[in-house]
Amino acid sequence: MGTKAYFMINMGKKFSDDSYYLDAIRDLEAMPEVEAVNQVSGVCDLLVKVDEPVRVTPIANKIRAKKWVKNFHILNVESTQPTETQKPDEP
Repeated sequence: MGTKAYFMINMGKKFSDDSYYLDAIRDLEAMPEVEAVNQVSGVCDLLVKVDEPVRVTPIANKIRAKKWVKNFHILNVESTQPTETQKPDEP
């Protein structure tokens, strides 16, 4: 539990180029912070979900620096820290 973030990634090459996509997906899946990698069609090539205990900036920068990343967008960042619930007033 910590901070979840969702990234959109556009690749530098097309899907049909050798094992380019598979290598990128394996590279992402090898990162312990990455929870899921999904290949999609449309505005972006990959959707990536990460879970980081404190801040997502270091993992975002690590992914952004990969040679196969053409464009990188952060979709959403949300805190998953439990919030303290209020106890009902006792009579």
